[in-house]
Amino acid sequence: MMDRRTFLQAGGQVLALLAGPSTLLSFQADATSSLKKAWTFGIVADVHHGMIPDTEARLATFMEKAISKEVDFIIQLGDFCMANPKSDTFLQSWNQFKGPKYHVLGNHDMDLNSKAEAMDYWGMPYNYYSFDRNGIHFIVLDANFLYQEGKYIDYKKSNFYVDDAFRTFITPEQIEWLDAELAATTSPTIVFSHQSLWHYRWGVKNRLAVQQKLEKHKEKIICCFNGHNHIDYHHVQNGINYLEINSMSYQWLGEKYQAKRYDDAIHAQYKWLAHTAPYEDPLYAFATVQPKGRLKIEGVRSQWLAPSPSEIGLPKQVMGNQYSPIISDYEIKF
Repeated sequence: MMDRRTFLQAGGQVLALLAGPSTLLSFQADATSSLKKAWTFGIVADVHHGMIPDTEARLATFMEKAISKEVDFIIQLGDFCMANPKSDTFLQSWNQFKGPKYHVLGNHDMDLNSKAEAMDYWGMPYNYYSFDRNGIHFIVLDANFLYQEGKYIDYKKSNFYVDDAFRTFITPEQIEWLDAELAATTSPTIVFSHQSLWHYRWGVKNRLAVQQKLEKHKEKIICCFNGHNHIDYHHVQNGINYLEINSMSYQWLGEKYQAKRYDDAIHAQYKWLAHTAPYEDPLYAFATVQPKGRLKIEGVRSQWLAPSPSEIGLPKQVMGNQYSPIISDYEIKF
């Protein structure tokens, strides 16, 4: 797609929930002395504007919370909205936040347009990049590539609807850049991607190559956040914490488990709506970096818009694939 770039903010700095039990996760890295006070950033994933009828209201709820909390920045983890005039009002809601706003590309953001068009619409200069905020280094990756006949091909206009073996790759150039980024930084680091860097079923296909780089520098990694899977899950692998951030909006159930939850007019407008299981409330998270080396994630808990997946016969999922209308709370020590 593009050569890697690290871009600068004004001033010279590198750019770019509610109830539930907390889980304390151990981590080996040393806390940086540059962390002077607690600060917070907001996270949303898989809003899927245009898939269900109330995504603008869902995003507005998050924006109101983020602004009232005076968070340092906000980031969306992909499957946000397409480059389409129908998304203008939705995107304007996101852009009302006056602080830094970061984007991660998701596969469905290229359903109707090219990757470059999606990035231009959002105001996203680079498809993968890094930035620093308040003593923490952040890395954003792009796994939206096909790999066919020895070539890495950008997702565009739904070209990724092919054999699953050909999709969800991170380019070798990007993997080497990741290695160099981790080698160069002296700060604790958080990695963002749309697709999972660990998941055995829905993750990046060449994730072992990515994991080798992460594990090589694991003393610097606080955690890796991803969306895409619409699940709430924490996984630890070879000393790396991976956190799945649930969709703001729904779980995809497919044709076999359809249900009608809205009136006929709404279902006529949103053709895939019956294939989803929406959450009653929008899901999002706020992550607070604390001076003594703790990352506290505060999530939101909702419930299914009836009928729930189990009520329409969906079998219980195996560990690591469980569907739920929540984002859990976590606390990671670094």
